[in-house]
Amino acid sequence: MPARLKDAIPILDVRNLETALRYYVERLGFQIDFRFGEDPGNYAGVRRDDVCLHMQWQHEDEFRKGTAGRLRFRIVVDDPDALFEEYRRRHIFDEGVQVRDTEWGTREFGFRDPDGNGLIFFRDR
Repeated sequence: MPARLKDAIPILDVRNLETALRYYVERLGFQIDFRFGEDPGNYAGVRRDDVCLHMQWQHEDEFRKGTAGRLRFRIVVDDPDALFEEYRRRHIFDEGVQVRDTEWGTREFGFRDPDGNGLIFFRDR
């Protein structure tokens, strides 16, 4: 029997771990799941419901070169409209962001975090 894939955990590039953790906890509603013990300023994880995201510090040079902060990923949610309203009230994104029905059959919205990582929240219609 072939091996079965079970889950994916993205690792987000961040300029400053403390700043990123505050953003994800205070603005996006995640909770700190863990911090790497030997260097707590280098690697950590956050969780909201069933979604776990890891974060790793990257030097600013990597962002300038375009080798950091370019991750985009999709997160399945049960109600993108409710999450959109939660984030809108918290002034998470620019005015142009909106929930939309796509031609590929999803209802979704997306934006980039302060470090340039793209988050897309969606459900199938």
